Amino acid sequence: MYNSRVTRGYTIARRQRQGSDRPADSKAADTTTRIGWRWFALLSVVVVVPYLNALDSPFIWDDSNAIVNNPTIRSLWPLWQPLQPPAETPVASRPLVNLSFALNYSLHGLDVRGYHLVNLGLHLLTACLLFAIVHRALTTGLSTARSRVQSTLIALLSTLVWAVHPMLSEVVNYSTQRSDALGGFLLVVTLFAAQRALEAKHRMRWQAIAVIASVCGMLSKEFVAVAPVIVLLYDRVFAFGSFREAFTARKNLYVALAATWIPLGAILALRPHSTIGFTRGVGAWTYALNQAEMIVHYLRLAVWPDALILDYGLPRSLSLGMVWTSVVSIASLVAVSLIALFRWPRAGFLCVVFFILLAPASSVVPITTEVGAERRMYLALAALTTLVIVGGASAIDRVRPNLPRRLATVLPAAATAFAFACVGILGVLTIRRNDEFATPLTAWRSSVERWPQGRARISYAAVLANTGDHKSAIDQLQMAVGEFPKARSTLGRELVALGRHDEAARELSAFIAAEPRAEDQLPARILLASVLLAHGDAADAAEQYRELVRHDPNRVGWQIGLGRSLALTGRFDEAQAAYRQAVTIEPRAVEAHAGLAAVMLEMGNPGEAAVHAEAALALDPRDAPSHNILGAALATQGRLEQAIVHFRQAIALDSTYTEARNNLARAEQQLVGPSNTSR
Repeated sequence: MYNSRVTRGYTIARRQRQGSDRPADSKAADTTTRIGWRWFALLSVVVVVPYLNALDSPFIWDDSNAIVNNPTIRSLWPLWQPLQPPAETPVASRPLVNLSFALNYSLHGLDVRGYHLVNLGLHLLTACLLFAIVHRALTTGLSTARSRVQSTLIALLSTLVWAVHPMLSEVVNYSTQRSDALGGFLLVVTLFAAQRALEAKHRMRWQAIAVIASVCGMLSKEFVAVAPVIVLLYDRVFAFGSFREAFTARKNLYVALAATWIPLGAILALRPHSTIGFTRGVGAWTYALNQAEMIVHYLRLAVWPDALILDYGLPRSLSLGMVWTSVVSIASLVAVSLIALFRWPRAGFLCVVFFILLAPASSVVPITTEVGAERRMYLALAALTTLVIVGGASAIDRVRPNLPRRLATVLPAAATAFAFACVGILGVLTIRRNDEFATPLTAWRSSVERWPQGRARISYAAVLANTGDHKSAIDQLQMAVGEFPKARSTLGRELVALGRHDEAARELSAFIAAEPRAEDQLPARILLASVLLAHGDAADAAEQYRELVRHDPNRVGWQIGLGRSLALTGRFDEAQAAYRQAVTIEPRAVEAHAGLAAVMLEMGNPGEAAVHAEAALALDPRDAPSHNILGAALATQGRLEQAIVHFRQAIALDSTYTEARNNLARAEQQLVGPSNTSR
């Protein structure tokens, strides 16, 4: 299957089976794999500096659901509360991420710096562990002609190119992506601990750390489910001569790691994501075609990160003919990776791990709300950067013996200088990308300009509207409607803000007619009903309120709206029923009592009208309409002096209340002589 050379790890395993706790050459191995603290200090400085301008980036997009409006992070006690994140949010099925947000909130509330600092800290720790993993892989196993300094430098460059790459900037700037930062860190801890357990004196301790990290990682982000597979593959390539030897030496570890899939499966079964799977209209084939296109795009950005994007939108309806070049490219790369795994196992390991890490989100299982995201490349990019740096060093080692002595001496130094220059350039690009996250306006504008699609336009429009630029917001929404019909709801809201009510009603009606889910129709129905009612179309408003009440008859506001619209169309019996239902649901609803009083007065029952008007005033003595209705009820009963008092109070509370003024004039005229009937 692989090459026939037996690695030093296999020799270690054989000695372990013979009863030795530690190989005879373990002291030498420790000396070889030890990394001086100065290297870690250099790594830390280079990783942290590009992100110093990211710490004040505001909350954005899903941060509202995951952090700002998440009630489960408001308290750390009882502990089960933060460990039960709300469903249908970015932290659903990710209890440890939610717990980490609760810890942030307990320390500094919604101060955004704390959330970014934790994300950056996790990113730095992941970089340090990757540095150690690559270094140990280069200095153990098969013998190598490189010195320890050379191996350390190669490992450092591999890690730095990854850690400062702007493709990873979302993990720090976008607070909700704590899930990728924490999940990635715990997956790397799993591999690091499993790697150390190959040679450590206390192997069981390291294996226990690997298992604990694996289960915690799966409770942070689902892609960590690939950790057991990566550990097994690492062992086969770097430590053992065959899978049989690996299983013989470490079967307990593999079984324990595989068992960590059980809690992940239980969480996904109990709290499934409605946006993941095959039930929302996106098939496996369609999603796979989209992912072929996206992975090619990721690879281009890995080489030339010139146009980073916050939102790639939804999966598109694609045919093979539309993306055949991407499909052929990815299929070829997968085939080459598998061949390399047999012929050149170390290079093949990195290639295969790249696709393994992408597989959970970028294969055939649809994520219906997100066709792609650069953060999916978080650890997959580390496999690529390591492949490039280690591969480049190996290529230099191969060609140096055939070069003139002077060139052979200069080449490694020139290559190292070039690699550090690339690190510097990538760091500058990351700083510039961080600046785009400085405001939601710049973040969404860059996304729309670089990858125009409907959903991003909606978010951009919302930001424009918040700045008062409603005209530009409407322009974006009108462009979004063709690709993303749900934009009609937001477009209707913006048209209402500009007073273009007829257009708003058309857009909201079109959205409701096209939207199959009643729950998703609700915001548009509520707005449409209020627009229709406010602009005199009481009959159509009543139909909208009927649909709302049918969905939830216990919403007081909807019952009041239904009662008001029915009363305006003269359907007093039905209006009375709606208002009575509202009073039953919420006896302290002033508007419900006042509305019922007005209807009872219209139906010729001034006594009951007075009772409900008095009830409304008992709840809110400053409610001008209730004073007016009570005055009208009293006047109808001939109690003119009392009626006049309430009419005057209504006018005192609202000097523009024309109806109360007219009623007052009639009551005063009736009191002094023959007059028209009040109201």
